[in-house]
Amino acid sequence: MASWAVEVEATRRGFLSAGGRLRAGGCVRAEVVASWERSRDCDVDPDRIMARFLGHHRDVPLLVTCADDVFEEFLAANADAGCSLILFDARGVVRARRDSDAALAGLLDGVLLVPGYGYGERSVGSTAASIAVHEERDVALRGAEHFHAQLTCLSEAAALVPAPAGEPVAGVVDIVCHDGDHSVLQLPLARMLAARIAERMAGEPFRRTQAMLERFAERGRHGGEWVVATDGEYVVTNGATRNLAAEDQRVLSDLVLSGLVLQDFAHKHVDLPSGRCGEVGLEAVHLDGQLCGVVLGGAVAGTRRVEEQSESVRRQGSHVAPLGRRDYAKDMRGENAQREHAEARIRANRELLSPYLRARQEMVASIRQGRNHLLIGEPGVGKRSLLVSQFRAAFPSGRVVTVDCGSFAGEPGSDDHESWLSDRDDNRPQALLLQGMNLLDPVSARRLDEWLRPLVALPIPPLVVGCVDTPSVDATRPYGLLLRHFHQVTRIPALRYRADEIGDIALAILRRFSGRRSLRLSHQVIRVLEGYAWPGNISELEDVLRYVLARKPIGEVQPPDLPQLCFSARARRMSMLEAAQCDAIIQALYESGGNRYKAAAMLGIARSSLYRKIDAFGISYIA
Repeated sequence: MASWAVEVEATRRGFLSAGGRLRAGGCVRAEVVASWERSRDCDVDPDRIMARFLGHHRDVPLLVTCADDVFEEFLAANADAGCSLILFDARGVVRARRDSDAALAGLLDGVLLVPGYGYGERSVGSTAASIAVHEERDVALRGAEHFHAQLTCLSEAAALVPAPAGEPVAGVVDIVCHDGDHSVLQLPLARMLAARIAERMAGEPFRRTQAMLERFAERGRHGGEWVVATDGEYVVTNGATRNLAAEDQRVLSDLVLSGLVLQDFAHKHVDLPSGRCGEVGLEAVHLDGQLCGVVLGGAVAGTRRVEEQSESVRRQGSHVAPLGRRDYAKDMRGENAQREHAEARIRANRELLSPYLRARQEMVASIRQGRNHLLIGEPGVGKRSLLVSQFRAAFPSGRVVTVDCGSFAGEPGSDDHESWLSDRDDNRPQALLLQGMNLLDPVSARRLDEWLRPLVALPIPPLVVGCVDTPSVDATRPYGLLLRHFHQVTRIPALRYRADEIGDIALAILRRFSGRRSLRLSHQVIRVLEGYAWPGNISELEDVLRYVLARKPIGEVQPPDLPQLCFSARARRMSMLEAAQCDAIIQALYESGGNRYKAAAMLGIARSSLYRKIDAFGISYIA
């Protein structure tokens, strides 16, 4: 073996000094000779490491994650292996490395064989990984067969990590050790680790689902309980849930999907469409420290029973002791029932006083389930912004295409129709936003209906979201022909019903408009904005902030900087929603004896929000 190494080293030096072509055969294999020639053609310096740092991925690829797990498991069981495990991607960049020998690790650091560095043939010449990628087969490479002089002390065995069907090689597993420690088992070991990584990659998409199903099965052991679970792709239900009406099942599915996206895992009181009431709780499912699913468990809300006469009252004036022992557990169960009832009331009040919350939950559920959605509301309430923000949160790489129904004139076979179909990417989530559907005339509505029909036959149909700039749906209008394309209708509340959020909305718009300029809103300005009726909704708020930026490009905005319309008081009648909110606040203040802290806790809102609503509704009370 020593003579073979000397012969190969002599051949390599002769190849480098002669500069001619080397005939394959003898002591040097054909694939090694071909790699030497490619390295020389790329002007690789055989005495100087030219590897360059190319950086790390911002988002860790699945290949690297699976390789890290496989390498850690192997070295945990074989801590004295005396080798280093290295993962290369298909471009020859080092992506992961695990060491079991400190001396070997120092040597690899010296030759820049570390994660983030490019280690292809154009940088360091022949390596087992580069030859394996070029030859598309597993390769072992011993010390003298390396093109670079500083690598001749190493022995390598590289195995390809197969990628999913129809795709190129995912990466290469390389087992490196000192040339003196070379073993014929290096290549079989590399193949075994590569196979484990490929198996882990193939099963990774289903690990989230498996973790969710395991928690679903564990929760489903409680008989008679509703159990619904999701990982964002699938929704599963147990038998008790399937016995509910279809509308009730849909509400529970929406709750679990919105809980996954919004990460809202609180207990809730649910009013089901069938007229039943339920108490449900959401539980997060984690895998490797990351959220991978949500499991909902619930049952029919307990019926309220007539309070029994307490023992002390029953025994007043009586000299007869009770015959049985006192049931202390019963008293505790009564306290738990009262606490659950109070929590349910707080949740109902929060939804009443924050109507935008329910609209956002319904939008999230529709996006996750792929249900076409119709958004209605006054012009400028942020229907498009709601879709874009929630769709991008669910699918960061997704695409939202907007169709202006006011100027729509397309029909099947037209340039617009064919271009949109040709530009579609089946592997990329798509959303089609129909803006201003109330502006359609009968002819445009019919053409748009024909334009939407072929989308249903696509392998992955896009999510269609329509926007109607009216507070209610009128099926007699031309857009009524399109209502059959939508599965759900949600009303987006006007800005005047979102007084608690006006400050945050204004700050977000101001940051978007001002760029890097330092501009902020004073508390007095926020109070003025909250007190205005905003008939133009968010569009009018944007116009006001543009006016402010033109007058004061930097600093703190004060009330004099606002336009005069913000100070105009407009007397108007309360809407039904505002009347219900006002009644809820008055009831909470009455029950708390005027204590605003307790009233805010009963309503489930912040004290500052309660103060603003008290001022807006003109509620008088004695604190």
